[in-house]
Amino acid sequence: MKRKYFLCLFLLFVFFLTSCSLNGLTGDKDRTDSDLRQTGEAAGNSDREPGSETGASDPEDTEIDLTVMAKEASGDSTAAGSASEPTDRSGDRTPVRMELKLYFADRKAVEDGKPGPYGFVTPVTRQIPATSGILTEAIDELIKGPLSEEEEVDSVMPDTAEVRKVSIQDGIAQIDFNQAFAQDHKGGTQGGSITRQSIVFTAAQFDSVDGVLVTVEGEPWSDGHFIWDTPIYADELTKTFAEKTE
Repeated sequence: MKRKYFLCLFLLFVFFLTSCSLNGLTGDKDRTDSDLRQTGEAAGNSDREPGSETGASDPEDTEIDLTVMAKEASGDSTAAGSASEPTDRSGDRTPVRMELKLYFADRKAVEDGKPGPYGFVTPVTRQIPATSGILTEAIDELIKGPLSEEEEVDSVMPDTAEVRKVSIQDGIAQIDFNQAFAQDHKGGTQGGSITRQSIVFTAAQFDSVDGVLVTVEGEPWSDGHFIWDTPIYADELTKTFAEKTE
C-alpha cells in the first residue's frame, strides 16, 4: 500500500515538473514570435515613404502617359505585341488602351472642293488597345475604315490593303503595302491625294515621325498621277493648306 502511495506521489511530481517546463517553453516561443512580428513591422514601416499607407499603388489609379507611350511604341514600330495589362481589385485583367487620331476623308470638304487645315482629310479620335507596334496599328485602323459612329468621314484606302512592313529611320517612316493596296485603290488625282494626306497626318502624330514614304512590295507607290518616291512631310502639307485657306 505504501509503495502505491509513494508511486502516485512520484508520478504527480513528475507530471508537475513536465507541465512547468512546457509552459516555460511555450511562453518563450510566444515572446519570440511577438518579437519577430514587431521587428518585421518596424522594418516594413521604415521602407515606406512618409505619408503612404501601403507599399503598392492601386492599379485603378494608374495613368498612362499617351505621349510617352506613342514615342516608345513608334520607336520600334515593326513589333506588334501588346502592352502588359494591370489587374483590378477583383483580379480580372483591365486592358490598357490608348488614344489615336485617324485621318479619314472629310466628306464635306470633298463635296465642296474646299480643303481644310488638313486638306481633304479630318481627324477622328479612336481608343485602341495599347501595343508596341502603334504605327502599324494606326495604319491598320485606317484600312478598316470609319466606324458607324464616325460620321461625315469616308474611307481612304481599300479594305484589302495590308501592311507588310513598317520602319522608321531618321524621322522618316517607310510603310510598305501589299499589291492589293495599289490594285484596289480608286485612283485618280483627288483619291491619291486624299490617301497621301491621310497616311502622312496619321503617322506624323508620333514624335518620332516627320515624313512618310509609301511603297508597294518595295517599289514606290503610284496612283497613276503621282509617284511617291520621296518622303512627304506633314509640316509642308499643313503650310500648303494654310496658304490655300487664307
